[in-house]
Amino acid sequence: MNHSSFGHFLEYSVPTDDIQASLSFYHALGFTELTVGDMRDYYYGVVTDGRIAIGLHAGHIKEPALTFINPDVAAYAQDIDADDLVFAETGSDNFNEIGLHTPDELLLVMMEARTFFVADFNDVESPVIGRSSEISLGYDDASFAISFWTAAGFTADDADEQQVSLLTPGLCLGLRDHLKPGATSLRFCPEDMDETCALLEQRGLNMRRHGERRTMTAPEGTQLELITRD
Repeated sequence: MNHSSFGHFLEYSVPTDDIQASLSFYHALGFTELTVGDMRDYYYGVVTDGRIAIGLHAGHIKEPALTFINPDVAAYAQDIDADDLVFAETGSDNFNEIGLHTPDELLLVMMEARTFFVADFNDVESPVIGRSSEISLGYDDASFAISFWTAAGFTADDADEQQVSLLTPGLCLGLRDHLKPGATSLRFCPEDMDETCALLEQRGLNMRRHGERRTMTAPEGTQLELITRD
């Protein structure tokens, strides 16, 4: 499978007003913190469950984003109407980076190089809630959303018939009708839901129940959704 036209997926980026509170939350879940580079001029941290990385940004972005590495981001930006760019930092003296919204108002960020270091996610221990199965997306019109992502090189897999998965190397997106357009959540499928919930309660981590789903909210507002395995 080829990478999307956005580039190689790097991280799920989220803004945070208290990066230490966010890091403490993910550490309590068993996420692993990664070493970051020095290209950011604000506090920046990255944690991973061994499948995706979550970038915690104490500056620069004001909403959750899917971030990709695209070495040709400066050239990519030239083909986009300036009015469609949320921000653009390009040029020979800059760390080239742009942001734009999808039709459902989800922020996409493309940058020229990676901002953290990890040799192999497979060496990372799984957190208490397991590894993430997808980044869930809200949408307004499913057909239009599918067309947008497939035009960018994602593969649509609707074999489940209850959802549509959109795939590119390193990333699985799931279109979910219980989320508002532009909203996101991280979905996990623990092997043993009862055991997982007991461990979370022992660690003082609060959950809410919505039928078969359990949800948690990280300090920065990220929604984590736990689903019973089929």
